[in-house]
Amino acid sequence: MLHTHGKNVRFDWSLVGDTLTIKNERGRIHKYQLDELVSIIEWLHDEFGTGWFPLANNVQKLGNGNEKPGLGVAILNQSPDDIEHAQGSSYLGVILDHCGVFNWNGKRRGIQWRIERYIDTKDQLRNLLAQ
Repeated sequence: MLHTHGKNVRFDWSLVGDTLTIKNERGRIHKYQLDELVSIIEWLHDEFGTGWFPLANNVQKLGNGNEKPGLGVAILNQSPDDIEHAQGSSYLGVILDHCGVFNWNGKRRGIQWRIERYIDTKDQLRNLLAQ
């Protein structure tokens, strides 16, 4: 079981086929397809290179299009009408950090990551998530 960096919400995750499923301690479920995750990582790499990027998942700012570029915005770009999906960034960032794709800045406020290991195929990502 992992937990988010900010609000310390515990969650479990699993990879079945090409679907990453996250279920938090409150029962909320987020699902991401591996193709989508590769696109998110590519977008972050194009936008930030190996520099730091924020969580960027404020509901109001995502909803009105004023959120700064970051992980939440990268997710929202894949599913433009699904803010709840983008809110899963709190969990997804932790998982990708846990698997060695991201590196967390260690802060609970001002959460940021950077790409530690660039992934550009589903197979690469599947292998890391399966470890």
